[in-house]
Amino acid sequence: MTIRIQKAGIISCLFLCILPAVAQQTAAWLGEPAEQTAWRQALNLNFTEARKTIQKKTTTTESIYLASLCDALELLITEDESRFDTFEDAYEERLQALSKLSPKTPQVLHASAELRLQWAFVYLKFGHEFDAAWNIRQCYALVQDCLNKYPSFTPIQKTSGLLNIMLGSVPDKYQWVLSVLSMHGSVEKGIAKLQSLQRSDNPVVATEASLMLYLAQGLILQQPHTALQALSEWPPDNHTRMSLFLAAVLAIKNSESEKALTYLETLKTRQEGLAFAYADYLSGEVYLHKGEYNTAITAYQNFLKNYTGDNFIKDSYYKTAVCYWLLGNKPAADEFAAKARISGREYAEADRHAAKSLTEKEFPNPLLLKIRYATDGGYYEMAEQVTASVNPDELRTRKEQTEFVYRKARLYHKLNKPEACKPLYQQTISMSGDNPWYFAPNACLQLGYLYMAEGDKKQAAFYFRKALSYKKHDYKNSIDSKARSALGQVHERK
Repeated sequence: MTIRIQKAGIISCLFLCILPAVAQQTAAWLGEPAEQTAWRQALNLNFTEARKTIQKKTTTTESIYLASLCDALELLITEDESRFDTFEDAYEERLQALSKLSPKTPQVLHASAELRLQWAFVYLKFGHEFDAAWNIRQCYALVQDCLNKYPSFTPIQKTSGLLNIMLGSVPDKYQWVLSVLSMHGSVEKGIAKLQSLQRSDNPVVATEASLMLYLAQGLILQQPHTALQALSEWPPDNHTRMSLFLAAVLAIKNSESEKALTYLETLKTRQEGLAFAYADYLSGEVYLHKGEYNTAITAYQNFLKNYTGDNFIKDSYYKTAVCYWLLGNKPAADEFAAKARISGREYAEADRHAAKSLTEKEFPNPLLLKIRYATDGGYYEMAEQVTASVNPDELRTRKEQTEFVYRKARLYHKLNKPEACKPLYQQTISMSGDNPWYFAPNACLQLGYLYMAEGDKKQAAFYFRKALSYKKHDYKNSIDSKARSALGQVHERK
């Protein structure tokens, strides 16, 4: 069984040590000006300059790590398959170089674990799930080896912290898989480890532990508000292009598209290094939420023009078609829908949903679309106005009628009205029946979250398991992943 983890743009990194015997080594980890320059260049996606800076150093664990970080980030951002094989060869050479270093210091073991974890994310991004799972297993073994041999070496706590969160979020019914692989984790321990490292005197360690914590909170534990609040308190000078991107992603996930737009606009002013085409895709999402459809079309087209990967291509064409549909331009909507059918691939969940939507004979009800996107973006007043304009008697199909109830439930939930949204979620489940729509499974997931927040673990677990019971729907991977993670948290809190 492949252990699925959330994809993200930045991965775990480096070290701090408290043992007096190696305190000088720890303080010097990425402590040289050239190393810190290369590290910041990498997080600003200025990989060409970072690699030039690294080449001025002899081969060390630091230079090996920084070179690998550049390659991994570049592949995660560009999805450029033409460079995958070359970078993978370099990754294997770096692992071999680390394996030849003697003695096996905690720095060597930790660097080896970090490279494994970086490439677990890369392999997931490119659809190599077996390789991703194998690298997670190898990373775990290296972390345990380092912890056993050097229990006072604190830099390994960051890698261990993230692994604890990932593995601890797997629910009890799947723990046997981890047992077979001799792995186990704890969400609470992982969070505590990362939080302790945020107070490190080493600014690199503190920054990376913070980014790992925010990634875990926002993308694994489904707590984007907590992560976004902490990240928004960073001084502007502390932000790199990568942290600005992460903040934008978290803001969109937390239904704060207007805040995401601020981060994306700031990101556009930072032009150094690699072009960040995916930021245009996110801008398209924000303007679609906001109801500024022409601006959204421009953003999606910029993404399609500049992106080198295959993911989100189909969805961008489809969303462009949707924008034209909502503008009342059906010929243009049909044109871009036709392009969407023959473009991109269906690996990313957004692309699979677009492909499923494109099998329908007609575009979705425009009023329901507007409610959905306005709610997703946090434009609740707009969503309420559109909701009030809908005449339920004019909804033609069972699916439209069910979706309208579901959209109202989502809106009330976002407005923090749990007693209003709960019966609507229940009605959504009842009206959906056995139809393969995602409304019912997500209604179950949201009810689970509501009951978990109230401390009713029994009811929460019931609805998380019910969410998992639906066999086929557009967002099965993400809903199942969230439900399994939540079940793991419910189990750990017992």
